[in-house]
Amino acid sequence: MTCTDDIGDAGTAEATECGCGRGCPPHSPAAPEPERRGPHGPVMTGDVVDGESVLGFGYEPPPQGTPPGARYDRLLAESDLGSASPPLRPVPAARPPAPGDDRLPHHRLPKTAVVPAARRSRCLPAAVRDLLADGSAPWATVVEPVARRVRAAGHELWLTGGASRELLSEHGREAVRDLDLTGTAPAGRYAELAREALEEDGESYELRTRVSPDSLVCTVYDVGLSTALLEYRGLGQEGFGFPATGTDLAADSRQRDFTVNSILYDFERHLVIDPSGRGLSDLAVPGRALTPANRSSDPLIRSELVLRAVKFLVRWEAEGPVDTRELCAWTAEFPDDLAGAVRERGDTAWQRLCALHHECLGTVQAERQSAAARSLGPSVERLFEALLGSRA
Repeated sequence: MTCTDDIGDAGTAEATECGCGRGCPPHSPAAPEPERRGPHGPVMTGDVVDGESVLGFGYEPPPQGTPPGARYDRLLAESDLGSASPPLRPVPAARPPAPGDDRLPHHRLPKTAVVPAARRSRCLPAAVRDLLADGSAPWATVVEPVARRVRAAGHELWLTGGASRELLSEHGREAVRDLDLTGTAPAGRYAELAREALEEDGESYELRTRVSPDSLVCTVYDVGLSTALLEYRGLGQEGFGFPATGTDLAADSRQRDFTVNSILYDFERHLVIDPSGRGLSDLAVPGRALTPANRSSDPLIRSELVLRAVKFLVRWEAEGPVDTRELCAWTAEFPDDLAGAVRERGDTAWQRLCALHHECLGTVQAERQSAAARSLGPSVERLFEALLGSRA
């Protein structure tokens, strides 16, 4: 049995037995007093700075050759909504003394959206600890010191993406391909904290950090390797003409591709967090339900989302049918020539889509891609005809 064999069908299902043979303790219903934000902790969404309500953070890339850092983060307020570029406003080192919401981000969600991990499965906390400490994994030497430093600075940090999704499904460690983190730290601040942690660690001091200005993904990497050891992106924040992050879990879930990918795992408190309110139930559907979380009308975002959908359909095809009913109802609204709509945005948009296609499906046979795309409707099928034609 795997460490997730006793997961129930509902987000609040009670796990009654240890399924991994390690004698994992049951969930204790006694809840401690909710934690509160410290008076001198970092700025978060909803705080008031200089009379303006904070929405999130942007990032101004440093000069070439300069390492990323907190001084390149930019504070975003309501007055910046719709702006094409980040303001010059820096992010204060600590929250101001003005009144604000003292609740931590997960306490701002409905109670049903936050489930103790041991309530889902007695073995889930142990499975997560094993994953993080797996000596054969590329992240083994970096995740613990980086997480410790980020949390010591007052920021929240969660597992996201495949790690939380696969461990909450009936899949073991082997299904987790990489480790993605999200949290409340702005991009530059996270990169700075990660670099400090690595420099202090005797085994990891030669590793480097970088921030992608196009996505605000922060990467810990080894200069001698082509793959990332650890990736982080702050919680997504919409409403700006440039990449932005924030500290609002619900806002982040609306920017994810699918509800099953919006589930987060708090590996300090061992909590399962489902900000969309749909992720856990969609994960429990036989074969999983691939329900779009971001139903954008933007043709490029639509194209990127269905690219990822086809990636998952191909990856999961051996496990049986995936529930795509809501996804297909949405793709039925797409224009006939989705590829043409993207090309109208210019060469940069089309090249970005082609690059994502190669990243997601570059090693997958064209016939398998076409079959999965066909199942999502004629608009998606024609999009893949164009993408595969560009690749030929």
